[in-house]
Amino acid sequence: MGPAPRRLIVTADDFGSTPGVNEAVEASHRRGILRFASLMVRGAAVRDAVRVARANPGLGVGVHLDLCEGGCAAAWGLRQFLRRGRGLEEEIDSQLRLCLSLGVRPTHLDSHLNVHVHPTVFPMVARAALRHGIGRIRLTGGELGLRLGFGLGGLLPSLAMGCVFGCLRSWLKGPRAPAALSPQGPAVRCNSFPQARELVVCDAVLGLLRSGMMTEDYLLWIIPRLPAGLTEVYLHPTADAGASAQAGPTPTHHSREELRALTSPRVRECLDRCGVSLVEARRAGAGPG
Repeated sequence: MGPAPRRLIVTADDFGSTPGVNEAVEASHRRGILRFASLMVRGAAVRDAVRVARANPGLGVGVHLDLCEGGCAAAWGLRQFLRRGRGLEEEIDSQLRLCLSLGVRPTHLDSHLNVHVHPTVFPMVARAALRHGIGRIRLTGGELGLRLGFGLGGLLPSLAMGCVFGCLRSWLKGPRAPAALSPQGPAVRCNSFPQARELVVCDAVLGLLRSGMMTEDYLLWIIPRLPAGLTEVYLHPTADAGASAQAGPTPTHHSREELRALTSPRVRECLDRCGVSLVEARRAGAGPG
């Protein structure tokens, strides 16, 4: 029996936030390894993002919930927002309905700054995902060992975030159970809450601990070391001039270096050499409507 297959989902976050991000998403999809993007439905450039999605039917588009910088959260303050469960769930539903109204059928669900993994928020997000026919949700984790092996820069923030999100992931995911994401092989179902058991989560999700710093060198480091099964790598590329990688993880930072990484021939060659297959949006479920 040969080694277990390794499959990779490559996602760009903050699609629709700025024209530069949209340009980077389109370039990374057409010339690089990007296959999915997470849409901020209330982003300043969302209409342009929908245009990009329609022009690229192979790009899988999910929803990047904004529960911390806009809408009800901004009006109430995050702490009060989290206490108002009904208002929070209505906001989640509102953003998903808006995505559908834009003509986009979501392939997956995640959130700005990973707020959806908050224990108060996650059950609501899981229920909303299933109501709207979304089968995959992001649970960040499984990156700390890879991150520490790459270098010691930004060590303390990486350790703190890696431990916190690793614990949250283990608790929310619950016991492992097989699930089919595509004909290419199994994924893992989320078993922590009754409402989450039909949701698929990846075996590992990488990107948090090098947010804004997902450079070509880092991708070349992690690809040969990816675990068996299904992994998601998410990035924050932009085509805006002057946006460059920073010295520490910055979840809201967009980088031209990440655009270069996504379109790097060396990265593509590394995937082929290591036998890592890219998950295509059409095979995973749906693209833009």
